[in-house]
Order: sequence, then structure tokens, then C-alpha cells
Amino acid sequence: MVQLKPRILNFGVTVAHESISTLGSLSDAIAISDYHAFVYNPSHLYVGTNTNDLQRRTQEIVDLIKKKGGIVVSILRPETAGDPFVDSVLGNVGTLLRGSVRAGAGSQMRVLRSAKGVSGPYFQILNGKLLFTAHLDLSENRITASEGSIFAVDSVGYPIAVEFLVGEGRVCFLPPPNNVTVDQFGAALAKIITTHFRKASQVDAPAWAGGIAVPGANIHDEEIAALRKRTEETAQLIGSLEDDRKKLLDYVQLLFGYGKGVLEPAVRSALRLIGFDVREPEEYEGEWDVELKEPHSGRTALGEVEGAESVIDVDKYRQLLDYIEQESLEGRDHKGILIGNGFRLLPPEAPERQNQFSDHAQRGAARNQFCLLPTTELFKAVCAVLESPQDEILKSGIRESLLSTTGPWAFVRENSDADIQHALKPTG
Repeated sequence: MVQLKPRILNFGVTVAHESISTLGSLSDAIAISDYHAFVYNPSHLYVGTNTNDLQRRTQEIVDLIKKKGGIVVSILRPETAGDPFVDSVLGNVGTLLRGSVRAGAGSQMRVLRSAKGVSGPYFQILNGKLLFTAHLDLSENRITASEGSIFAVDSVGYPIAVEFLVGEGRVCFLPPPNNVTVDQFGAALAKIITTHFRKASQVDAPAWAGGIAVPGANIHDEEIAALRKRTEETAQLIGSLEDDRKKLLDYVQLLFGYGKGVLEPAVRSALRLIGFDVREPEEYEGEWDVELKEPHSGRTALGEVEGAESVIDVDKYRQLLDYIEQESLEGRDHKGILIGNGFRLLPPEAPERQNQFSDHAQRGAARNQFCLLPTTELFKAVCAVLESPQDEILKSGIRESLLSTTGPWAFVRENSDADIQHALKPTG
């Protein structure tokens, strides 16, 4: 059994490592079974491949796993559902697995520390740099009953990383990396494969062996426990910092986003940052996109949000007008704010971006004293607040300006300061 440097053959995966060789085509005169491990991307199996080549490679993979106790690593993708290798190696389990593959991309995942197998180093080396494109619609019981282990699940609990024992061999299905170097990816794969052969060379100890004491074996126990605790705390801190970074980067969606899932949450988050009290849609009964309240004056506003590849026209304006008038009939008066991300696919400095609302929308806004808020200008305000997060005068000035503006609104730092000074000026 190989101990240190297994020879790895790669097909369709962009990777670099001293122990990894590349199979350019399934028709090449290289046998998979001559290697200790095979890494492949199932989306490349049908590129210029004939049936004879697939049959030959399938048998080589079976020999690699079942006769040599080798390991196969397959990148889990939607194409895994049609992978011809899986059934041959895993039998009925493979058929079940292929039938459970569901497409869907994401980066939020949870690694199961209790999983038994060899895939753990993959997630350690590529921590925070994995972007899955598929998951398995399989329960943990179905997987464990087939000598499988789940190593990671997505945010709703579907497996995105599993491995199966096949005699002394092993098959791993792992999510692809995102924005990593070929060397880093290669190191992660090589570590999995080396770990497999290290485990394969070990003999299971009988129950009584656990009671045998070896002098000095426990002298590092406390230090190991402390280091593990520190590692967990560091991982939690990194996760928290990455979450904070993501929340900040999400503000960029103000410049190109649209819809309820992207632009509207970004707008609400931006208005909260400026200091408005902004409720989530499920917290109020109306159908409008944004409901906000100025905390000091108590003034309120309703907003409609629209992202478009061209100009923001009157449709959303009319919808906002209906909401404002309905509320007025109930005795509740609000400022109307039409929030638009017009010409969203153009750079922020493009000439079209400087006038995102149609003439009809501008005339309607003037008639009803609505504010027309381009998200490009809202983004500028967000950046100014993030640069001076303790500047409450700046935030108050922006809020005052938004609630007092009729027609298109633009962020100007000096104007915001002037607005708050005006608001603080005694009357009478």
C-alpha cells in the first residue's frame, strides 16, 4: 500500500501539484488504473468522447478502486446526474446518488466536524473559497446506510460533500473551489488522497488496545485542547469578519441590482445605515417596498424600488401614488420616495445615469412632492457615512434632505450639512 506520494491522474480539473498528472482526453494512451488516484470534473466527460472510451475508462476506475484500494475524487456538479462512472463504482448507491443531484449555486455551507473520512483537509485548506453548484436531495440515513459520510451541507441542510467507502477504496464528491490558485487547489486534493492512503495503511485496533498506556503519550493533551479551542475561536472570528465584509460589499448591489431579492434589501440596509427606522416588508401590512421613519422628527415615508436597464418610467410612480393616497384616506400622511436604479448595467459615471427618471415621472413627482432617489446617489451617501460612521450630523442631514426634496435627489456633502443646520434652526 502506498505511503507518502501517491500518483494522481487528473481529468478536466484546472489544478497544479507535483504529484498530479493530466489526462488530456479519454482517448489518450494513459491508463487510469496505473495511478493511485483519479480526480475528474464530470462536466468534461462528454466533450469529444465516444462510447468505447467511456467503457474502457469505467473499467479502469473500477480496477483502481476495487483492486488497488485507490481513491476517486469527483467534483460535484449538476452534470454528476449523468455521470456514467458513478453507477459502475457504487452500484445501486450510485444510481440513487445520481437521481438525487439538484442544481443550485451558493457559498453558505456548514462543515460537519464529526464526519468520518478523508475530506476534512479539503475544507480546511479551501476554507471560505468554495462555491457549490449542486447538492444531493438525500437524507443522512440513506447515505450512512450505504457506507457514506456527509462532510458539508448547504444552508438548508442538503449534502454538498459526501464520500463513500468501496472495500478498501473510496469515492469522494466535493464542491468546486472559487477564486483559488491552481497550487492551492492541488494541495487540497493531494492532502485528501494522502490521508486516504495513510488511513488505508492502518489496522483497526481491538477494544482492549485503548486501555494500554504509553509513557509520555498524554503530556501534550492540555496544549492540544487549548490549541483546538483557539482554532475554533479563530474560525468563528474569521466567519464573523467575513460576514461583516460581505454586508459592506453588498452595498455595491445598489449600483446594478434589481428585484425583491437583491436591490430592495440593499436599499433598506442603506437607509438603516443613514439612520432611518426601516421595517422589513413582513412587519407591516402594506404592499409598498420600503417604509421608513425619521427617528427624531417622527416623519414617515413610503418608497417603491425599481431597477431597470433603461429609464425609470411612471409605472412605479403610479403605484407609489396609489399607496400614498390610500394611506392619506386612512388619515396617515407620508412622504413619497421613488427609488430607482435606471440604466443599471451601465457604469455609474455613464451619461445616462445622470438622469435616470423619465420626464413623466419627474412631472408627477413635482406635482405630489415626491423625492426621486437614484440608488447611485444613495450609494454615495452610504460611502460617506461609512467613512465617518460617528458623524450623526451627516446622517441627520441626509435624512432631512431626502424628506424635504421634491424631484431628483443628489448627494452633496455640503448640502447635507446645510440641511441639518436648517433643521436645527429655531423657528418663530
